[in-house]
Amino acid sequence: MLTLLAAIAAAGNLDSSNSIVRALPASAPRIVIDTARADLDNDRTPETVAITRRAMSSGHPMGGEIVVLQPSKAGLSVAWRQPNLNPWKLQIGDVDGDRLREVIVGVWKKSPKDPVFARRTFVYSWNGKRLMPRWLGSRLARRFEDFAVADIDSDGLSELVSLEVAPQGRRRVSVYRWLSFGFEWLGSSGEMKGLARLRAMGNRVAVECNGEARWSVVMNEGKVRLVDGGRGR
Repeated sequence: MLTLLAAIAAAGNLDSSNSIVRALPASAPRIVIDTARADLDNDRTPETVAITRRAMSSGHPMGGEIVVLQPSKAGLSVAWRQPNLNPWKLQIGDVDGDRLREVIVGVWKKSPKDPVFARRTFVYSWNGKRLMPRWLGSRLARRFEDFAVADIDSDGLSELVSLEVAPQGRRRVSVYRWLSFGFEWLGSSGEMKGLARLRAMGNRVAVECNGEARWSVVMNEGKVRLVDGGRGR
């Protein structure tokens, strides 16, 4: 049974999704996967960003878009649509330190340098009228299952944290920092089984293990560790 707070949050998400769907043209994908609200261009008017899908194929959302919406007399109006991306996760953060938040999206796509379907991260900035591509990465150091964006070392920059595939069914957590025109690898945790999902929680990234948010990603003296109750891996 949902707690009262969970029920209120679920109702709020449903209202937000309904408002977005009402704003979309009839031809657009209309299943909302995730939403975020942030002032992307520091004009004191927050944008609403959504990712959508048309259908699922082999467990992956397909045919979706990134949609940026702005307040209007009718509630929300579509300011920009970025189509044909197959998005599956949405994060917002200032990755390059320009005091403007970027839109970071996980997509399921092929790449010219890696012509197979795989999970990738795309980074966009918002110029007030449209999304501008900052980085359309073909891959990180390894193939990855999930990612999150947070300023885990409190340096004013949001790091990109990825849950990467390792041999023998294991996973590792890697941390990347923006460098000029892309991301540089800062380090990786030890490899473990059971790591399943990453979740940004303010300036913290939690790692779900066996269905629970058990580990926290910590960077200390250039080393990446997963900390659980004072222990680390």
